[in-house]
Amino acid sequence: MNQRASDWLKNFGPAWIVMIADVDVASIITGLQAGATWGYRMIFVLLVLIFPLFIIQDAAGRLGIASGGGLGEQIRKNFGNRAAITAAIPMGLSDFLEYVAQYAGIAIGFSLIGFPVILGLIIVFILHTLIVAGRQYGQAEKVLIPVSFLLLIAILGSTFVFHINLNLFVFTGLSPLQPYGTPSFDYLLAASVGAVIMPWMLYFHSGADSRRKKQVKDLKNERLETLIGAIVSEILMVILVIVGLNVFSGKSLIDIGDLPRALPVFGSFAVPTIGMGFLFAGFLALVVVSLGSAWGVLEATGRATGPKSRASFLTIYAFESLPALILVATVAGYIQLMLNMMFIFPLVLIPSLYFLGKLVTNHDVMNGYHYKKYEKAAFWAAALIIVAGGILGLTSLL
Repeated sequence: MNQRASDWLKNFGPAWIVMIADVDVASIITGLQAGATWGYRMIFVLLVLIFPLFIIQDAAGRLGIASGGGLGEQIRKNFGNRAAITAAIPMGLSDFLEYVAQYAGIAIGFSLIGFPVILGLIIVFILHTLIVAGRQYGQAEKVLIPVSFLLLIAILGSTFVFHINLNLFVFTGLSPLQPYGTPSFDYLLAASVGAVIMPWMLYFHSGADSRRKKQVKDLKNERLETLIGAIVSEILMVILVIVGLNVFSGKSLIDIGDLPRALPVFGSFAVPTIGMGFLFAGFLALVVVSLGSAWGVLEATGRATGPKSRASFLTIYAFESLPALILVATVAGYIQLMLNMMFIFPLVLIPSLYFLGKLVTNHDVMNGYHYKKYEKAAFWAAALIIVAGGILGLTSLL
């Protein structure tokens, strides 16, 4: 193995995890629902989203490496405590919504395998709390990376049995001319955008890279990892759209009991397979979201280190996750609930995107590795795509 490949494998992790954790239960449901409702038409949108996903996550990783600090820490250092808290509050809100979405997905998993949902949610909460209390990213990563590959294999496993109409795929799915302005399409478009990038992803990626003390020589490998993750995650979303079209075509809202039909290759094992898949995917996202959220908020408040950091970490985690657990345990309609969560994320992301863009273009913050003019233009274009998707979805409700 040559030295470059060895270095890449040694530092492999944060960018891949944040991308694959992004293809969580809620994103899976969003992809299936988009295919069920609009067939191939959302594919063009998903492929376009590779661009902003890569650009924005690359900025987060580059900030963590070049500046040596996470996004929350750099906002506080360069814009002051008030600005840091301004960015952290919507992030905390979005993470609460993300916890709701993941616990809802986990609840679906337990219901599919026939395990008592309330008891299952309590067990997951306890296990998650134990992992969060440890605050050991390196140890969590050893579990998260293999799980991410298992999720990838599970999604790909049944795709070969579904028919793809190449004519419709090319001339409808890849066409930029889509029914924009149609409320139901715009709603799912916004949900698809929300499934692509969320505030916790920026804080997790930048925070993980800075904590692993990656160096500027790792920037090229980091960018490659981010690009691979962006392409793979959106291809997975395209596959989910195709599965949704083949299995749930015409359904305005997917029924939980029909979900195992998405894995016909597993036969009689489809129900436990997709049930356990939802449990693993939801748990993976819970751990990554909690790390990113706590890092971001603690960095913003200046409590990322010191004797009170652990207590602050657990307080933030409990404040965000416990109400989410209670909400999911007391309501029904999990699939609609998850779609609604995805819809909100692009709008909540605006403050974090603004500060990230200002930081990565700052020569002093980035120690000379700041964005050049064309990179700056690409970042703001990517941010505009994300925000425009959220605005378009908001107008669909008016």
